[in-house]
Amino acid sequence: MDIEDLRGEVIKTLGLHEALSDIVDSLSDSLEENKQNSSMVQYNLKREIRPLSSLTWAINNELIKIADATDELTIKCARAGDKK
Repeated sequence: MDIEDLRGEVIKTLGLHEALSDIVDSLSDSLEENKQNSSMVQYNLKREIRPLSSLTWAINNELIKIADATDELTIKCARAGDKK
């Protein structure tokens, strides 16, 4: 291998290094963008879950009231049956 061949190989290697460096930079930018998008999605999900959580608690409270009323009605019916 003479000096010109070696020079050509060095130039080729430097070109590959630059191309790979550009690819790494692009991937790094994409990763950062994905992290930001992920954070935004997570924030939006949390924001949407809060009202659903409140609604779930409200529904649960109403179900407890219905269960309590059903228990009271069952007791009243049992007492009415005992009196007859």
